[in-house]
Amino acid sequence: MKTCHPILTFEQSQELERNILGGSPELPYAAMERAGTGLAECFLREFAYILPKRPKILALVGNGHNGGDALIALREIALEFPEAEISAVCKDSPDSFKQNTKTAFEKLAATAKKPAVVPHGRFGEIAGGKFDLLVDGLLGMGFNPPLREYLAEEIETANAVNATLKISVDVPSGAADIEQSPIFCADATYATGICKDALFKPFNRKFAGRIRYVDIGFFDAPAANGSAQIDRFITQPNALDFLKTPRRSISDKRTFGHLFVVAGSRRYSGAAMLAVKSALRGGVGLVSAFVPETFAAAFAAAEPSAMWIGCPEDESGAIALESFGMMRAKLSSATALLCGSGLSDSPETLALLCEILKSASDLPAVLDADAIRKQTAEVLPARNAPALLTPHEGEILRIARDASDESLLDACKKYGCAVALKSSATRISDGSKIVYQTRGSPALARAGSGDILAGLAGSLIANKSHGFENAALEAGICASAWLGLAAENAAAKLGETALATSDIIKYLPAALR
Repeated sequence: MKTCHPILTFEQSQELERNILGGSPELPYAAMERAGTGLAECFLREFAYILPKRPKILALVGNGHNGGDALIALREIALEFPEAEISAVCKDSPDSFKQNTKTAFEKLAATAKKPAVVPHGRFGEIAGGKFDLLVDGLLGMGFNPPLREYLAEEIETANAVNATLKISVDVPSGAADIEQSPIFCADATYATGICKDALFKPFNRKFAGRIRYVDIGFFDAPAANGSAQIDRFITQPNALDFLKTPRRSISDKRTFGHLFVVAGSRRYSGAAMLAVKSALRGGVGLVSAFVPETFAAAFAAAEPSAMWIGCPEDESGAIALESFGMMRAKLSSATALLCGSGLSDSPETLALLCEILKSASDLPAVLDADAIRKQTAEVLPARNAPALLTPHEGEILRIARDASDESLLDACKKYGCAVALKSSATRISDGSKIVYQTRGSPALARAGSGDILAGLAGSLIANKSHGFENAALEAGICASAWLGLAAENAAAKLGETALATSDIIKYLPAALR
């Protein structure tokens, strides 16, 4: 798959690093430079707006590679904020660092305001201050429980520090394959080179915060081929690069697909607009939106890029079953379906959806929100085209016993579909693998963000020019990544509090730059 990289255990990660880096003394430092600079770039893109002109930065620096990654990241952050005041806490002094980490410290000292070195024994003296950023580069995947006493003390002290942002390099210090304490509590963790499965274990998840994968090219190396069978993956940072290339000069609107959207009700009218606007931004050539007739004219005036078709309504204001005749007459021009956003739980609308799915069995389909029901899911195995369901953790319970990985895989197999299970770490599965998509932020914890995801997924799956090998799975991965990056861009401009869901759509183009 071009959209993701394997998630590995600590042991698998160490073996891969040895295979890639073990042959040359220069390779480990080069990898450290890529990790540190990639971390800083990722951090600054998302959080630079939070830091003041003269940020106070505190770093926990271990002797090994994680400490070196942290120092290189600090160097890059200091280049962006040259008046930053940096204090580096280490066990003794930089003289005790391993050679590559010592080199990273020397380069930091040479390119920024010289950092203050704080021996471990004096950490408590400064820990009561206020900091803008705390960087955890203390321990990495080589850590084996239990913690030494001084390390446990340093982590507990760091967790009590008053800092606006706390971030970890690779894994939060103290996190392991087994449950143990203490663990550094990060707002964001930057998985450098390889994303480790310890980050997703339930007993570590709350300490990792937002998970950001920093790709430094390990999986491009020949040594990465032929590794153990993997069924868990992380979305690549460059998963959306195919959307940045120029379109073919010999093309027209039909080249990029025709999406039929069935959405909206008197109760949830705005959901249809969010889905349609997002689908248009997703690059599809044509969008035909079937909505309650009450809103069709107003929606056409508000968004003339789509074709709005008013449908008869039932007593509750939902799209009535009698709409099927007019829809069926037009289905031959569609390349995909998107059903669900704001439809309500009307029995008539549910019957309509089942008829559409049966009649248009050759059309890829995205089902969201109220379209995700046991009745619609049971139609899917007999269809000839891929289907993607986009539930949140409440909606998945309509078709699965719970929201666990095992239940997600079972539901995909049972209904012959892919599922993008929305959460802080969205899991996209086709029944054989699970891909974690971790971009985004709590800015998405708003009504309507799922409608944007559905619109993007529908647009992507309708556009056959993308050449997806596994259309439902890849549309789910890419739509989720696109939404997450747009939400980060929106938050960087507007903050995570004072924005509306509709604002996120405006930042979809910026996510591709």
